[in-house]
Amino acid sequence: MQVRAEQIKEQLGLGLKPVYLISGDEPLQVMEVADAVRATAKQQGFSERDLLNVDPQFDWSLLLAASEALSLFSQQKLLDMRLHSCKIGAAGSKALQQYLAHPPTDKLLLIQAGRLDKACRAAAWVKAIEQHGVLVQVWNLSPPQALAWLAKRMREADLKPTEAAVRYLAEHVEGNLLAAVQEINKLKLLYPNEVLSLEQMAAAISDSSRFTVFDLADAILAQDLKRLQHILQVLKDEDTALPLLVWALGDLLRQLYEAGENQRHQRSNQALIMRLPKNRQGPFQAAVKRMERANWPSLFKRLAVLDQHSKGVGTDVSRHPERLWDDVFDMALALMGKRLFAV
Repeated sequence: MQVRAEQIKEQLGLGLKPVYLISGDEPLQVMEVADAVRATAKQQGFSERDLLNVDPQFDWSLLLAASEALSLFSQQKLLDMRLHSCKIGAAGSKALQQYLAHPPTDKLLLIQAGRLDKACRAAAWVKAIEQHGVLVQVWNLSPPQALAWLAKRMREADLKPTEAAVRYLAEHVEGNLLAAVQEINKLKLLYPNEVLSLEQMAAAISDSSRFTVFDLADAILAQDLKRLQHILQVLKDEDTALPLLVWALGDLLRQLYEAGENQRHQRSNQALIMRLPKNRQGPFQAAVKRMERANWPSLFKRLAVLDQHSKGVGTDVSRHPERLWDDVFDMALALMGKRLFAV
């Protein structure tokens, strides 16, 4: 069966399954789901634990040996497996399916992995886990989800923040839930059982946002200027290579142009849209409509010049990095549909 991360405690209350697979790239949620499984297992007598780190050289016979081994101190054991990749090969798939065909009653298998891609999601060993146990896929939270998550977490910590204070915290830890928990623990010590204002929040926390160049597209498609500025500032502070930002802008420009061309020639954009993450599909379609009259030759020319300048070549290259970051910001604004329309 599949279970959402927030449902795991409820599911564990119904009784332990022989195997749990927790996958995803958001470390706090993966860690907390795994901790919940381990805590419940310990309460029910699984007091021993074997750690199995699966790398490309892993000997899968160790899994079967561990499943058959007699415990020295207790009758039940937790097999805690960490996959470096969901691509475990034929040997790994066979071993897991063999284990799950007759799961030992005195063992519980807990598997942690990164995000499952489409091929892994369809693999026979994953299907076997769904049949005999529980699959928990952890997803990164969207900005609205993160805001709700923070508000709930702060209430659970007996904090009483204003709405503005919650939003401020969300903006400064976006994409980094581990940092969010650290900040909440600190706030609990500083402001127990009192209304937490925006000014108190700003004075207490540091900016722990974590972004990648892929977050640029989300902010541009949503026309969220404040978030765009925040993302660029964090990437700048982290000395992100400018050519990477230019590549991300170019990738979005080409997608919007392709979709626009499809519309002009009365072709479907369904295949293009389905390749996008679900949270980006709606904003992308709105952006395509918004950019119907965009001056595409001018946009591509600006991108080509920016690409050269980001690599320190071409004519009129600015010797001041600040100017290049300003140019990246201007290009992002253009992709928001705020500039460079045909006249």
